[in-house]
Amino acid sequence: MARKPRFLCLHGFRTSAAILKKQLTIKWPESFLQNLDLVFIDAPYPAEGKSEVEGIFDPPYYEWFQFNKVPNPNSSVFMSFS
Repeated sequence: MARKPRFLCLHGFRTSAAILKKQLTIKWPESFLQNLDLVFIDAPYPAEGKSEVEGIFDPPYYEWFQFNKVPNPNSSVFMSFS
């Protein structure tokens, strides 16, 4: 059997991997999803503000960046391309 195509699925601002997974599995038919290897990950930071999906989806919510913090270049969040 051929290997399924793998896709990295990144959620939006102040949502989560679980929310994106729910959204995709509701919208896309199972016959389509079973042919894909979807990888869902959460952003590295807990959301510090209000999420647009509060009241629709349960927390926790995450964000990919935070405006008020200076990033640490030695953090595991950063990748080296050398």
